[in-house]
Amino acid sequence: MFIKKNFSLKKFNTFGINVYARYFVEVRSIEEILKIFDIYPSISKLFLGNGSNILFLKNYYPGLVMKMGIKGKKVIKENHSQVIVQAFAGENWNEFVNWTIKKGFSGLENLSFIPGTVGAAPIQNIGAYGSEVKDSLIKVQAYEIYHRKIREFTREECQLKYRYSFFKHPHYRNKFLILSVFFLLRKKYKQLNTSYVEIQKELENMNIKMPTLNDLSQAIFNVRQKKLPNPKKIGNAGSFFINPTVEFLIFKKLQHQHPTITGYNISNHKVKLSANSLIENIGWKERKIGNVGIYEKKPIILVNYGKATGMEIYSFSEKITKNIKKKFGISLSREVNIIQ
Repeated sequence: MFIKKNFSLKKFNTFGINVYARYFVEVRSIEEILKIFDIYPSISKLFLGNGSNILFLKNYYPGLVMKMGIKGKKVIKENHSQVIVQAFAGENWNEFVNWTIKKGFSGLENLSFIPGTVGAAPIQNIGAYGSEVKDSLIKVQAYEIYHRKIREFTREECQLKYRYSFFKHPHYRNKFLILSVFFLLRKKYKQLNTSYVEIQKELENMNIKMPTLNDLSQAIFNVRQKKLPNPKKIGNAGSFFINPTVEFLIFKKLQHQHPTITGYNISNHKVKLSANSLIENIGWKERKIGNVGIYEKKPIILVNYGKATGMEIYSFSEKITKNIKKKFGISLSREVNIIQ
């Protein structure tokens, strides 16, 4: 374990912002985590995975950035139809999903190729193509910072909802450090979730009628490649905004006034609006200001064209949210975590 001073985080956030940390360390064991809290008991700490869902507003972080490097994945328990697997927080999420697919375990395949780490997955309750982490998660092992002890949280205690968990609540944010996550997966499956039209079309293009886990994962890779920017080529953090939920009657009224606004029912009374369609309806499709812009293929994604600061990106997002609030009366929340 080596603690670095005045360390550049440019390669450790996918927006590619050149922010410096007062201290930086990569921890590879629980013992190292305990040691860090002994050495720096009172300094502010930021827990970092792959930096794929954060935006630094300033060019200097005055505390200690702790990158989670604890890795490992294993089968804990299994029977003829199900298996419980444990993955540690520093594991690359997509590599872990690939491991489950190669083992023939079903449940996470629709979450293929999502950037980030296993430790970050339950915090955000990541989801894609009809699946979310909450569908397979059974418990989370975390280090409780204040009481200096390891705790386990059941799925119910994690309070997993759309892009939300207990760990995101303002009162509990940064008070727990996730160490590992346990998933319940299937060893046998009758049918995979291919409900999304773009996935169905891609499988048709691949000439596949009865997809395997590998087939579905490949189809998802193909779709994501077509519509999502590669952060290694252009700075971004994926979806910057959360699709807002409104009452069904409000949706029908909006759609009557603005026919191109889209959404889908999540209950008898609630509709999840497409943030992409809202952004397009305020005339911001492909808008660019300075070094910040909206990705041409998906308006919900903000991109750094090279030299944008975190504050410039944040200010750009503020203009979008204010315009949407003014035109539709809808508050658009950010999915990206803002680091002040």
